[in-house]
Amino acid sequence: MLTRIWIGTAATSLLLIACSGTPPTTTAAPTTTAAPTTTVAAAQDILAVAMAEGDLNTFLAATEAAGIMDGLHGTGPFTVFIPTDAAFTAYLDGAGMSQDQLFADPAGLKKVLDNHIIEMKESAEMVMGMAGQSFTTAAGLALAVTVEGESVMVGAATVERYDLTASNGVIHVIDSVLVPAA
Repeated sequence: MLTRIWIGTAATSLLLIACSGTPPTTTAAPTTTAAPTTTVAAAQDILAVAMAEGDLNTFLAATEAAGIMDGLHGTGPFTVFIPTDAAFTAYLDGAGMSQDQLFADPAGLKKVLDNHIIEMKESAEMVMGMAGQSFTTAAGLALAVTVEGESVMVGAATVERYDLTASNGVIHVIDSVLVPAA
């Protein structure tokens, strides 16, 4: 009995397919593909590359508070020496102020941030080749370069990570905030 029902059902299905002129559709199990691995591409600007690093958030927030964020989205080229979040914390602790207090003075904050920006693209190799020389920052101040072996310093900050390439420049991550001379 079961065989006749099955044969009858199969025959009915074939008859319906033959009359409709359309082949049966089958749904295959969805295929899975591995997510593409992503790296910070040079198609991203300075701020997007900095954001992807994960430990440069205070600098990013400071650019917004100082009103210079839009400029760093520009065409550049820029070399930006960005202090880590830990470097900003140490700076604030040493200065005896909170982040809110620092951000409350956009003009003063802009002076601090402009000490970190060079309006040209300088790779680590170029920076290391400038031992004993200096850059002129966006603030118009000289930023001395010191090289001792593999250690590179700009002002009083040591470069921790080099050559984070962006579409409009390059980032070098530093271990302290570059403060303008009083």
